[in-house]
Amino acid sequence: MFLKTLYKFSLSSVFMSLCLGLLLSSSASAGQLKPTMKEMRLHYKQAIDTQDPAVFNEKIAQFLTELQTAQAFKFSPERKVLSLEGLDKVETLVSGLPTATDTNLSQLQNQLKEVDQLRVEYHKKVKPGVFELLLDTLKEAIGL
Repeated sequence: MFLKTLYKFSLSSVFMSLCLGLLLSSSASAGQLKPTMKEMRLHYKQAIDTQDPAVFNEKIAQFLTELQTAQAFKFSPERKVLSLEGLDKVETLVSGLPTATDTNLSQLQNQLKEVDQLRVEYHKKVKPGVFELLLDTLKEAIGL
């Protein structure tokens, strides 16, 4: 009886450890994109807040560089289409902005605010649940 209980306890511990390990490794995989997204957010915020057109233009160029890095990220097949669709919309919007000058800076900053609306929209669409993260990690671990 004791061995049977110990065996069940061991199996459940092993299973829980496996699940936790898979979740953490999945978070690590998703975490590889996180620094890029933080940099994009920083450049976006600096472009929105500046009063200097030259700084705005510089921050937009840096934003677009980080955006290209994000677009090259290896998304899971389930989220790839939506993620790239959102990033492509952001690229179209931002790369279509003309060079900032003293006369159009405020207008460009208002147009740039649409990026934040796209961010909210697409984060809602592609944010995975815990089960999905676990399943994706399991698929990746077995090579599917």
